[in-house]
Amino acid sequence: MRTLAAIVIACALFILSAGAKDSLSSQKNLSLESTNSLSEKSNKAQSQTFAHYIRGMLYDSENKFDRAIEEYRAAELKDPDVPIIHRRLALDYIMTGQYEKAEEQLIILKKLSPEDESARRLLADFYTVQKKFTEAAGEYEQMLAAHPDDLETLASLADLYVIQERLEDAVLIYEKILELKPDSAQVHFNLGIILTRMEKLATAKQHFTKALAANPDYLQAELALALLSEIDQNFPEAIEHYQKALKIDPLNINIYHRLAQTYYQDKRIEDAINQYEFILNLSPYDIDAYLELAYVYLNENRLKECIKTLEQAKLYKQNWRSQAEEGPLTTENTNKWRDVKEAQVCLILGLAYTQDKQEQQAIKAYEQSIAAQPESGVGYFYLGAIYERQGQRQQAYEALERSVELDDQNPDALNYLGYMYAEDEINLEQAQQLIEKALGIDPENGAYIDSLGWVYFKKGMVDQALVEIERASKLLEDAEILEHLGDIYKVKGELEKAKDAYERALKVEPERESVKEKLKKLNTDYTDVKSGLHR
Repeated sequence: MRTLAAIVIACALFILSAGAKDSLSSQKNLSLESTNSLSEKSNKAQSQTFAHYIRGMLYDSENKFDRAIEEYRAAELKDPDVPIIHRRLALDYIMTGQYEKAEEQLIILKKLSPEDESARRLLADFYTVQKKFTEAAGEYEQMLAAHPDDLETLASLADLYVIQERLEDAVLIYEKILELKPDSAQVHFNLGIILTRMEKLATAKQHFTKALAANPDYLQAELALALLSEIDQNFPEAIEHYQKALKIDPLNINIYHRLAQTYYQDKRIEDAINQYEFILNLSPYDIDAYLELAYVYLNENRLKECIKTLEQAKLYKQNWRSQAEEGPLTTENTNKWRDVKEAQVCLILGLAYTQDKQEQQAIKAYEQSIAAQPESGVGYFYLGAIYERQGQRQQAYEALERSVELDDQNPDALNYLGYMYAEDEINLEQAQQLIEKALGIDPENGAYIDSLGWVYFKKGMVDQALVEIERASKLLEDAEILEHLGDIYKVKGELEKAKDAYERALKVEPERESVKEKLKKLNTDYTDVKSGLHR
């Protein structure tokens, strides 16, 4: 499909080529035989028109477009019915950004040459560049009315419909093109892309398959089929397509990445790891491969290997490369990109150290992540969480409050800070607001619902607390939620339900000492109550 930039270039080149074709290298080009030219004019008038036109062309060759326009306008005054003059004026108005005047000239050109399809096509392309899509479509549609099987016009109109998001209309045009070119791999591929956007994935898949049948080396069609297979969660089929794609382009690092990711989704852990190691052999400074491999190790609780991978990546910082780099490679952009990657490396390193119980190393890694990307809230979130687990509540508050200040759309940070306030029975109104905001982002999160219930409990709203925490316990079988549930039942005097909740909590987390103490005391209290009833 053509981009707008491509159409701009095509528009200018079209006028230039038309000008060359119709140029007035001799007075004969201002045809005396044409009823739309100089047939009514004297030889002197013809010569004056010709002279102005030639001077305009000379100014064009020197990029003096304003002077050229003056000459073409003078030629137009002498004879307004010569199409080539209007072509030249349209071009120079486009070159000088005078688009309304360019449009006027193109409309005149079309009226002067009603049978000249190139004039209408030129106007249609101009409208497309100006984002006057309705007008552009009208021109193409009129062209198709005269020549319904013109492939170039059909393709241009299909592109335009795609730009307008008129996808159903674009599909109809591509189906018409396929009637004329049933074995076109490009048309089948384009149609597959549109159908994918329309979420008609089964039909899209058929067209990508036909594109490959027409051209077995069509890399993009093979990749499209792989991605559709991933969407269907058919990972073995996706793997097969990625492997075929690599036979077409065996040095494409992006495909190796996709293949490794798909191996992991298919729970082929060792294959994924081997694939990432292969990528690093091919491209030893590929920071994305290090990060993705480290993520696999972290998820699989292979913490030593995760840490080793990331520490190795840090050694190559000045040589890092990525397949996903965007924007011009200026020094500023490169440094910003490298800082983002360093922040990611240190963050995952901190998570690995945290899981490996190396908390001081984790704090150091989180601080390095923050130093690399101080405007990101995520490093502050994990730093606050580890401070809270260590009992350093003031440092935890400072880090978590900074995290929320930088990123108020991170529901985990919002909930964590709100829950801490509730636990310490401070800022309860703010705690409720923070947790409600987290629930606005993730409304069915059992942990967040429990936090809201705990805020209600701390505010003395016991019945509202019970509603929320009962709902949380149904969504998430978590020892802390069940402990909260037991606490509320106990406050309400429903000791059997409290006992049941505490026992459920111990089944989830048998070593939870706070629940053991509460259950022991509850059994004692319950025995005392029963003894009193029997006296």
